[in-house]
Amino acid sequence: MSLLHLWPRIAVVVIVAATSLSGCVSLQDQSELAFTLSEEPQFSNEMQWASLPWRLDPSDEIPKKLPDSPPYDSLEVDVFFVHPTQYFNGAVYNAAIEDIKLNEEADRYTMLLQASAFNVGGKLYAPRYRQAHIGVFTWQDSLSLAALQVAYSDVRSAFLHYMEHWNDGRGIILAGHSQGSFHIRWLLQEFFDGKSLSSQLVAAYGPGFDWYPSEFQQLKACEKPGEVGCLCSWMSYGEGYFPKWLGYRDELPICTHPVTWKLNGEMNTLEEHQGVVLSNMKFAHAGKIQARSERGVLQIMPPDVPFSRFLHRDNWHVGDINLFWLNVRANARNRAEAYTPER
Repeated sequence: MSLLHLWPRIAVVVIVAATSLSGCVSLQDQSELAFTLSEEPQFSNEMQWASLPWRLDPSDEIPKKLPDSPPYDSLEVDVFFVHPTQYFNGAVYNAAIEDIKLNEEADRYTMLLQASAFNVGGKLYAPRYRQAHIGVFTWQDSLSLAALQVAYSDVRSAFLHYMEHWNDGRGIILAGHSQGSFHIRWLLQEFFDGKSLSSQLVAAYGPGFDWYPSEFQQLKACEKPGEVGCLCSWMSYGEGYFPKWLGYRDELPICTHPVTWKLNGEMNTLEEHQGVVLSNMKFAHAGKIQARSERGVLQIMPPDVPFSRFLHRDNWHVGDINLFWLNVRANARNRAEAYTPER
């Protein structure tokens, strides 16, 4: 599979998937890095997983002040989640899987604030992997490409281990964010698109990275809230802002509206927005956000809260999931309930 489509993109930096992030991280000079790899992970070792169903971890947390909702642990579906980049500064292109600091950051932010939104079936699996440095999406050299291939090889190995030892024929939700969504797309292309395993796909969620219809032969973008076996992806920007990379292809990215769950849909009503989960894992601001799809990306209106002009930003990448956390969780449950193995 050609990866030339990767390079025209403009990288976005994600540390905390929350609405209160301020500041940014400057991009490290690639001349400071060496292409030296740590040992491959062995996914029979449970310590090399960020989340497993039989142990308590951050993805099991429930936001504080969350409205009452039905239990989600009785659904016969699995979730395979791939976390986004946490690696912004280092000496090598790929982080070591034993990097304690990076693992703690992944647990504290992405597993707690993002993976938790998809944890609707009581069985969520999330591997650690030798994630590629954030710079690979802008450096555009052969080593950057190789670093992404290394990272995907770990995700792929984890997925194969999961399928062999734990899946047992259950339906599968694939989910990720940013670099995680990049790897989820490869999993879809290699194992699901036009393959027998597609019958087990409940849905795939790939926010934070541009997926295109032509990248898949048979898999299609979801068009309805309860549709199964399909793809959801969106990238969030402030009203009126369109990233420079947009339009480098002759087709628009898949843009699933994460409130209405319609493809390239019109603006949602405030009442349809179920609420935000903040960086302190606190539920807030139900009915405060409206968004619409335009030119293949999600355009977010200034939130309907006091001093909203100070909250407005051009790039809402950090809030792709958290701005719509309750809507995401409800939709994942909706598709899980609609899924039947016999379809």
